[in-house]
Amino acid sequence: MRAMKKAKTIFDQRYQRLISELAKERIRLSISQDELAAQVGLNQSDISKIEKYEKRLDVLELSMLLKALRIEENTRLQKVVKEFTGIPE
Repeated sequence: MRAMKKAKTIFDQRYQRLISELAKERIRLSISQDELAAQVGLNQSDISKIEKYEKRLDVLELSMLLKALRIEENTRLQKVVKEFTGIPE
C-alpha cells in the first residue's frame, strides 16, 4: 500500500503568510528586490521567486533576510516571526 503524498510545505498557509509579510516589509522599507538580493547573496530572480512562492526559502536565507529587513528594531516583524515559529511572546 502506498503512503499518501504529503503536500509541499511551500503551499502551507503559515509559510505563505510569512513570505507575504516579508515582502510587505521589504516594500515598506523601500528596498527593491535587487537591493535585498545583493544584501543576502541571492539574485533578484530568487527574491521574486520566493515572493511568488516558486522557490522555498531555507533557514539561512531567512536569517539573512530578517537581518536585511532590520528585525532587531522592528517589533511587528518580530511578532510575525514568533507566530510563525510558535515562540510565545
